[in-house]
Amino acid sequence: MTSTSVEDLVLGHVLDGKRRGRSGGGGAEGRLGSPKERRSRALLRNAAAPRSWQSVVKRIVGGSTRTPQELKRLLDYVAREEGVQSTWCNLAGYDRDFDPERTGRIAQSWSTTWNGAPKRGHTDHIILSFPRGVDAERAEAIARDWGQAVFGSGEFGDVWRYVAALHKDTDHTHAHFVVDKHGIEQGRFMSVCRHAALNFDVMRELHAEISQVHGLNIVASTRLSRGLIENAPRETEMRAAHAAGKTAPPPPPPMSDGERTRRLNALQGFARDYDELGQIAGLASASGAEPSATSFLNRLARALGASASALRQGVPQMPDATLHAEGDAAARIEAARAEMIASATEAWEAIRAMEPSAERVELERSFTDQARASLKLAPDNLLLAEHARAAERSDDPYYNPTLASLARLDHGFTEGVSVDEGLRATLAHVREEVGDRLSALFSFREDDLRSAGTSVEEMVARFTLPERSEGQLAAWRAQESPEAQILWREAERDFGREIDAVLKGLDLAPALSEALAKDQLLSAERHLRLSEVPALEAIVDRMQESLRPEDLERVRSGDLGPLAEQVRDPALRAAVAHEMKNESDLGQSGTVGHWADLARSQSRAAELGQRERERDHGHEL
Repeated sequence: MTSTSVEDLVLGHVLDGKRRGRSGGGGAEGRLGSPKERRSRALLRNAAAPRSWQSVVKRIVGGSTRTPQELKRLLDYVAREEGVQSTWCNLAGYDRDFDPERTGRIAQSWSTTWNGAPKRGHTDHIILSFPRGVDAERAEAIARDWGQAVFGSGEFGDVWRYVAALHKDTDHTHAHFVVDKHGIEQGRFMSVCRHAALNFDVMRELHAEISQVHGLNIVASTRLSRGLIENAPRETEMRAAHAAGKTAPPPPPPMSDGERTRRLNALQGFARDYDELGQIAGLASASGAEPSATSFLNRLARALGASASALRQGVPQMPDATLHAEGDAAARIEAARAEMIASATEAWEAIRAMEPSAERVELERSFTDQARASLKLAPDNLLLAEHARAAERSDDPYYNPTLASLARLDHGFTEGVSVDEGLRATLAHVREEVGDRLSALFSFREDDLRSAGTSVEEMVARFTLPERSEGQLAAWRAQESPEAQILWREAERDFGREIDAVLKGLDLAPALSEALAKDQLLSAERHLRLSEVPALEAIVDRMQESLRPEDLERVRSGDLGPLAEQVRDPALRAAVAHEMKNESDLGQSGTVGHWADLARSQSRAAELGQRERERDHGHEL
């Protein structure tokens, strides 16, 4: 006898290893993605598919075999039963049609490699079922690909040979797989269990993914993710009820109070995931070509929100079944994501292609805002991620605390600081003066700016932004050569130092000084000392110069009365007084965090008091 294997003789085809398509054992993650991606995909499909379209993969209880005779009887049943549509096999990593007359030879061939007496036998009998109405040709194509992916690909530790047949003798077309559990490449024994690389969840997910490729919108998700807390009735009881002609399903198996509590808590996690996916679907709808209320993605967003609401109440979700016929929800989200990324890339390239100007900087800032809003839809996209992240102040050569606070006040980005009409007019005047001073500074190096691809106007706009993104800094530093890049980074740092001198002597009205100080106090890092908040220190210096000696002494002794007319904000007044006290007084913390918390609590109290006054006034009317 030649060295050709028994499997190859049965197949009538000598296999070339290159034709087996080994993927290197990537397992579920290599083919299905990360656990988070798999979970998100399942929840998206849950909200848009009828429950009858759930994947069904099950092991036949008592369907394993221990002897060649048992295996032959099983193969005869699977391959020759009435209603068989087709039969095929994979005996050496290659899928091909199977001749039912060869069941005896297969049984003898497989049994020669069996060792020991496994508790569950040497083979498994697994059924892959399809929803009602799926045509046999499509079901067979999916089943063939599924068998190859699960047992014949080598992705789950080994290659296991099998014989399969598609049956259409019931309402649900289904495929039988009889699998030899002894691996033919690594000799590994196939174990399908919850914690193994190959488990029924993975099998069902592969069924869903392969079905999508064939245009069939099958879903694979856990019962709990659909809000079903009870265990499914046992199959033996289901069969008994069916045989007895009962229409009502048997009661679910009992569950302990502890397990019920655990599952109810898990529902809240799924509810949060549905909420987040609903936001993503809404974002995808807004960024796509169909933003109308009746668009697929808008309806999907509502269905996900409804699912979240149901699970928060501990009841099963009610999917929007009208979405199912319009395609795979996960694929539609992915298409919207790809479209959004392409549009964002095109928009950024167009912005950077503009001539240097303040308008270009403003468009960059708008792009940053959009990137932050869109990042949930494409969290792994480098362009969006770089623009969504604000540059750290310590890494941002354009950061100046006074300029940043002026910009935040102007754009309304401040926390706990209100800007009335009078203050806004003062702010506009100061911002205009700052712009003039910066323009004068940059004009001395206009040629250098032009060589670096920018201009005086654009540099003023860069420095007077509330903040800059990492993406902006990276784009501004991109020069024609490494040497030019180094020179430009040095120039940026030089400009930053020179601006401190340019801003000295800037005439700030007390109300604006106080607004700047409070903004810096609330936006500074908590570990900083109060003395490191420039606008606050400026007020301290002003108080030291303007207060009478006896009033200074009162403040240093803890009496804030002399500051009442000078510093109107109570929290800011307390912080100024703290800085004016003797250095030996260590009774209170001198770090920003303590005083920022005080400012926030006082702002909340003031807002609450205002709402109560408005409510009381409404009752009087």
